[in-house]
Amino acid sequence: MDDEAYETNLRVFQRARTTAVLTASITAFITFVAFMIAGFDIQVTAAWMFALSLMSGSALFVIIHIVTTNDLKRTQRTPQP
Repeated sequence: MDDEAYETNLRVFQRARTTAVLTASITAFITFVAFMIAGFDIQVTAAWMFALSLMSGSALFVIIHIVTTNDLKRTQRTPQP
């Protein structure tokens, strides 16, 4: 793998990973607040926080990875001197 392909793959992975982590943490916070307001106990709240964060983070990781890869393939890189 050449350097340009490696940098592109690294950029795609970093963007997807960062977006997924932010989404999962926001989902966990919203889940915690909603379940605590609704009066559920902490075991149920923790289980739902884990499940919803995992689902939203992994789904968004895959989507962002595909979209970013396609976007970078469409745009041409400017030549560097």
